Amino acid sequence: MTTKISRTTQPTSLQRRIFASVEALGLCWLVYGAVFGLYLRDAGGMIAFYIWSVPVFVMGWILVGVPVIAMGDRVLKVPRIALGLIGAIAGPLAMLAPFLIFAAIKDHGRWNWSSAKGNPLLIFSSVIGASGLVLYSWFLFNGQHSLFLSSGQKRQHGEPR
Repeated sequence: MTTKISRTTQPTSLQRRIFASVEALGLCWLVYGAVFGLYLRDAGGMIAFYIWSVPVFVMGWILVGVPVIAMGDRVLKVPRIALGLIGAIAGPLAMLAPFLIFAAIKDHGRWNWSSAKGNPLLIFSSVIGASGLVLYSWFLFNGQHSLFLSSGQKRQHGEPR
């Protein structure tokens, strides 16, 4: 389902796009940390996720969030299923980036891809990436659950609520 934007609306501000991306990233980080703890049935696993995953989420935001912010309102014209697929590909890439960089430096680009086959963490990172990008487009379009815009702050005419 594509979202239509009329030509009479004003473009969303850079500040609003950055806030929407941080909101989506933070919500995914909080929710999937709890899910990871439930999956392991251990509160220590949840705490470990919250500590360990910060660099991975930052890497994902740099790989996906910054280009999507630069796209502006054009991201709203992309079907949400396509955004989900892009996020599902980018999630494991962000998680595997340190291993791929290490393989390129130490092993001259040779990495055993069979070690990643069936890894539940790669599937988990696909779900996180997909939901993060879809949440970003939803926050950008709706904008009604903003953590950064207080209820007393006025939105510009035409800016998504």
